[in-house]
Amino acid sequence: MTGLLVVGEGMVEFKQSENGQLMQKFAGDTLNAGIYAKRWSPNTQVGYFSALGSDMFSDKMREYLASENISADAVYQTDSANIGIYAIQTDEHGERSFTYWRKDSAATQMVDLLLAAGGADQLPAADIIFFSGISLAILSDENKGRLLDILAQAKANGSKIAFDPNYRPRMWRDQSHAIEWIEKAYKLSDIALPGLDEHQDLFEQQTVEAVKNYMLQLGVSEFVIKAGKQGVYGYTAEHSACHVPFNPAPKQLDSTAAGDSFAGTYLVSRVNGQSVLSAIENADKVAREVVQHPGAIMDIELYNKAFK
Repeated sequence: MTGLLVVGEGMVEFKQSENGQLMQKFAGDTLNAGIYAKRWSPNTQVGYFSALGSDMFSDKMREYLASENISADAVYQTDSANIGIYAIQTDEHGERSFTYWRKDSAATQMVDLLLAAGGADQLPAADIIFFSGISLAILSDENKGRLLDILAQAKANGSKIAFDPNYRPRMWRDQSHAIEWIEKAYKLSDIALPGLDEHQDLFEQQTVEAVKNYMLQLGVSEFVIKAGKQGVYGYTAEHSACHVPFNPAPKQLDSTAAGDSFAGTYLVSRVNGQSVLSAIENADKVAREVVQHPGAIMDIELYNKAFK
């Protein structure tokens, strides 16, 4: 059985190196989370639900998934679209900006392709299924609803559903559109990973307490609030709380996958039975290291040197 199944879009990443060369990698928020989950717990089965094209970069993405030991059993293929592409620019403070070429990418067809293959029953059984606001935002509204229905069926069959809003304003028609679907996703989820800054922007919830009360109101049984310099707060169904103080990295080179690496490490730690506090500590440790390296995915040798 799959321990963690991640849902979303993997893309080609282009980034300029210090010497001016253009580096090409693969990334995507939930894909990054899956890779960091597998690296933290190599013995846990991690799978990916997405769609790719029949283009050269899609073929290379499949090779990349295999190299990271991510199961592609639920990665469907279409001949009518290609893989999405994005480019990163990073400033001297480690903050990044993105340019995307992803409209109507292959991943936007993943729900249709799953349904054509036989429906929700074709989705691999998993302890935890993880999706994000970006996983929703790339889909048509009709397929947003279908994805939530598919996940609801998986939940009824015993999977826990985990959600990170990963709010990107320009991916939504307007703020109310984002609120509508992110709130539906929260209501479905057993585990949520909200960021305080996202909730300040989207819901005008200015404090950790306000976000906590909102999560409880929606019936989320486990949630982790990432609150920047205030640290990280974890809550369970019993409403017991834990807190990990902010521990800044010695340097912040690139924050591209800080949240993704946190999510993947946290969720795989929970799959393996660790407490909320231990899972947060693991995730915080990985995210702190990740921001000190360029790009979304750390070099595997550097990762192993830091954590093995």
